[in-house]
Amino acid sequence: MSNLDQLSSSPQTVPDPQDEVRLVGQYYDDKTARLVRKYGPGPRIHYHVGHYASTEPPLRADNAAPDAIRGSIRRHQEDLLRYAAKIWDAEQRLSGRVLDVGCGLGGGSLFWAQEYGADVTAVTNAPEHAPVVEGFARECGVDGRVRALVSDAKQLPLDDRPYDAAVAIESSGYFDRPRWFERLARVLRPGASVCVEEVFITRPHGADVWAEYFYTKPATVLDYVKAADAAGFELADDVDATSETAPFWEESAAWTKAMLETDGSLSPVDRRQLRISLLANQALGAEWQAGGVRLGFLRFELK
Repeated sequence: MSNLDQLSSSPQTVPDPQDEVRLVGQYYDDKTARLVRKYGPGPRIHYHVGHYASTEPPLRADNAAPDAIRGSIRRHQEDLLRYAAKIWDAEQRLSGRVLDVGCGLGGGSLFWAQEYGADVTAVTNAPEHAPVVEGFARECGVDGRVRALVSDAKQLPLDDRPYDAAVAIESSGYFDRPRWFERLARVLRPGASVCVEEVFITRPHGADVWAEYFYTKPATVLDYVKAADAAGFELADDVDATSETAPFWEESAAWTKAMLETDGSLSPVDRRQLRISLLANQALGAEWQAGGVRLGFLRFELK
């Protein structure tokens, strides 16, 4: 049994399909305050890895305070979205009506609305997140272009006007992908793009390490291609960014370690959760470096 197994009281197996939506929604509802503490204060809060294009080393707990490390993490998370925007040609493809599926606290939705003028429907299955997203949209002055929708990804409501694109930033690993692509084929216009940034499996151990902490096992790129093809999509882009995202885990672990070492106000429960997070971040960083998983940007087009 690993140290992470010993510390965590959370189930370590992937949930049954009929329970997955409820469990994942509750999981993220319960994490709201912790997400804001680590990635906030907002309004653009992201819950995904960062992109580190330079050779500047990541910050460490022994040479930076928690706030400095958090600031670096947030900058690099925004850099990941800017990198995605370049790959996906956001000025052309993500400036119209966009579905942000699995939007978290809405950081990406606000990014596409503010930076590219998109009209974004921010889709979440965590009910507690919807008013947070809408509050941040008002704070940014884009509440007319960002609306929150509580929905399962495979049950996206039909609209009178089709969407121009769908984006999923480290969220599609939780979806029933065949049914998700089938639904997207009904709500997107012909020629629309589905833009996915996700962790993909390259060996079983890497998938297990990810599933221990995030309640879902990564799929392969081929799994996505098959699901997309069956629904009438074809793969247009596949860009690997595993090496450029690896430093995220070092900084994420550094922030957690710095908090444990410097914040005397943490409750015993908070300290335990941070110790679990630290072990998980270290394990994920090791798998990133060892090639156990890959981080990729995929783009599909509806035929």
